[in-house]
Amino acid sequence: MRASVKIGVLAAAAALTAAVTSCSAGGGSSSSPASSASSASSAASAASAASAASAAPLSQAALAAGSRHEKGLVIYSNALLSQMQQVTKAFRAAYPWINVTVTDDEDPVIFSKYAAEHGTGARTADILIASAPGLWAGAVAHGYVQPFTPAGISDFPAFSSQGKGLYVLSPDPAVTIYNKLLLKGQAPPATVAQIAQDGISGKYKVATYTINNNFGYSAFWGYVHQEGWAALDKLGQTAQTPGDGDTLAQDVARGGFTVAVFESGLVRGPIETVPADRKLLGWEYTKDFTPLIPRGIGITAGAASPDSARLFLDFVFSHQGQQALCDAGFEASSNTFTPGNGCPNTLQALYAAVGGAQHTYMTPFSQQVATGQVSFTARFRQAFRQ
Repeated sequence: MRASVKIGVLAAAAALTAAVTSCSAGGGSSSSPASSASSASSAASAASAASAASAAPLSQAALAAGSRHEKGLVIYSNALLSQMQQVTKAFRAAYPWINVTVTDDEDPVIFSKYAAEHGTGARTADILIASAPGLWAGAVAHGYVQPFTPAGISDFPAFSSQGKGLYVLSPDPAVTIYNKLLLKGQAPPATVAQIAQDGISGKYKVATYTINNNFGYSAFWGYVHQEGWAALDKLGQTAQTPGDGDTLAQDVARGGFTVAVFESGLVRGPIETVPADRKLLGWEYTKDFTPLIPRGIGITAGAASPDSARLFLDFVFSHQGQQALCDAGFEASSNTFTPGNGCPNTLQALYAAVGGAQHTYMTPFSQQVATGQVSFTARFRQAFRQ
């Protein structure tokens, strides 16, 4: 699952699968030549001597020195490439000698590619960024992630640390998007219940995520866990499930649907920053209840550039990194972060918009979510007449 949004028209595997099954029953940025100073050699040696599995914090100076002797940072990510590159650009402004390569992959590809490459000793990802609960649970249980404690993690909600080196990079909200032209100046719907009722009454055409997508499944699971099936049963009477976030955004932009609910929160980035998209599309939180889908991040056990990877985690959990994430459309979640430019993509802003944290729920990286997917999918298909 990529859980990214491309509005475009307008503006190996077996190893990890077996591991998850047994456990649950789940562009490169511009480069610059690496420069090294002889005075940093002793600090670099100290950094390199640290075990890859060590969670003990190292100084920024030691990590930076060690990173100068590494050959770039490789990130396998499920986020839209242009949005991840905004973040890596800000990271490279702080560490210009670290060349960063980042991918835009579906969740299963991220884990299977890493497993296959690591298993053969090939150069592979130093960092994984993905959202699939079952795959993360299996990956952590089977040692694909090494422990590390980011320097600023104490400023974040407790859920940010999932244990054993897995962290929540962004608690992505599921949001509602709508076509401004088709709404003809009417206020956008504010709740899932209202969207379901408006679809039944024929007020407009409604779409939502496919259940085959891990972001969609996680969003629906979180909603049902807290709110039950009643609203989804009504939504399923008329709503269609044409695809993932890319498809939903494109279909609403083209006028195929007026409203799409449970869309990936990453859609906020293009809507807020691309004038053509902002003119046509709008987005809202569902104020009755907003599921949060965790986008996890971890340093791999097979990282060839562990110090560069540790610097990246320190960066994204710093104020500077939170600003970069917010600007790119991710959900900045630090308890102490206030955007310097009015960026609305923060967990605190979300809580204020929906009336408090009690109107949200973050789907956990857990075996309960992983093992329940088959039965939940069957129930969803019943509700949506599939």
